[in-house]
Amino acid sequence: MAEYRETHRITTDSGEKRSSATPWLAFFVGALLIAVVAIFFMNARGSFSGPGGSGEFSIKSPVTVAPSRPAEPAPAK
Repeated sequence: MAEYRETHRITTDSGEKRSSATPWLAFFVGALLIAVVAIFFMNARGSFSGPGGSGEFSIKSPVTVAPSRPAEPAPAK
């Protein structure tokens, strides 16, 4: 029976040097996208209906009640 020998050559792959800005750029683009979607939903008012049911969404700040009397200035020292 014939004998087989495997020969492996190990070389280091220097390759191209990548910019270290790429991960940071991806992070900031993702954060910007999340911020835009969040602002859209904060300003959105409407309803959704789908196969699972329907719902209404209208996000309002809980601190919208006007005071019953105007604020008084602080006393002078």
